[in-house]
Amino acid sequence: MAAGALALALVLRPLPSALVVVPAMLTAAAMWLVRWPRARPHLAAITAATGVTGAACTLAWLADPGTAGGPSTYVHTVAVLTLITLTVRWAAIRQAVPAVGAAAISEALLALQITQPPPSGLDAVALTLFWSIGTAGAIGLGAYLRTLDRRRVEAVRQARRTQRLQLARDLHDFVAHDVSAMVLQAQAAQILLERDPSEAAAALRAIEEDGARALASMDRTVRMLRELEGERASAEPLPGLDDLPELVRRFADAGFPDTEMRVEPSGPVPREVATTIYRIVVEALTNVRKHAPAGSSVAIQVSDETGAVVVTVADHAHDHARDQTPPRLPAAERAGVGLTGLTERVQALGGEFTAGRAAGGGWVVKAVFP
Repeated sequence: MAAGALALALVLRPLPSALVVVPAMLTAAAMWLVRWPRARPHLAAITAATGVTGAACTLAWLADPGTAGGPSTYVHTVAVLTLITLTVRWAAIRQAVPAVGAAAISEALLALQITQPPPSGLDAVALTLFWSIGTAGAIGLGAYLRTLDRRRVEAVRQARRTQRLQLARDLHDFVAHDVSAMVLQAQAAQILLERDPSEAAAALRAIEEDGARALASMDRTVRMLRELEGERASAEPLPGLDDLPELVRRFADAGFPDTEMRVEPSGPVPREVATTIYRIVVEALTNVRKHAPAGSSVAIQVSDETGAVVVTVADHAHDHARDQTPPRLPAAERAGVGLTGLTERVQALGGEFTAGRAAGGGWVVKAVFP
């Protein structure tokens, strides 16, 4: 459009000096050139080159001014301001400052082309300062757009980080539970291999089942990662209250037969709350495997209390038994993220989460959802 307006102006008006027309055409061409992504790495250099060329041509024109620039000058001004805006928005700061400086000088000098004869003295200073208002606006617009771009990039980065943390918690909540069961079953199989081969075979089958579940959880996580990177992935519902009986059965078969569960909410439970309850139970049972003596009794309850959904998981090992019996699973070298992640999940849903020793011994995990 700028090039077309310039061509029309040249046809309708007397032809200005080449020192006016040529830099205007070059700057308009540069303005269209930087629209291509491949040219953007060279944006600052292009802006600086057009600025230096425009300023030099204007100074040369002032030595022997001919016809006033007219529309050519206006087109040149618009193109320079556009390049300044884009340079401030996209170029690196260290490259943008000198490039914008050169373009700003060129843009200010263009004011001297619009009158015939050109002004001098204080009139020339006042006119160039007035013409530079457009430069200030272009710099401000470019800085604003640069800020928006940075905020958008930061928002995307933060969203990706949040989703990756979510995936890490999924691995911790589900895979760690199945892997801990596999370790216990493998220990049992080693003991039973010579004494009771049939029981050892049952333990090995349980290991196979837990391994398959762990692989399924990892496969779901990989699909979520692909979806995070922009690939299409089929949605798969996360486990909820309906999956708790199977979870508790597997836990009881893995060495904690004295495990009881009661699920009795009076109404439907939101999907997000149901999934979080499942995660709480998984994390609590995993910690029982890690820290409680073999054969500890475990009570799991999901109920309604004054309009709130309450989930409680308590093991009934006493403090002296817990202290005397070493964990059957190796302790982690650093604190895990399970309880911390669950606290954040519950609080995000407007609930409260607590975990600690019970008054009569053992450990209690409790969450309340309004």
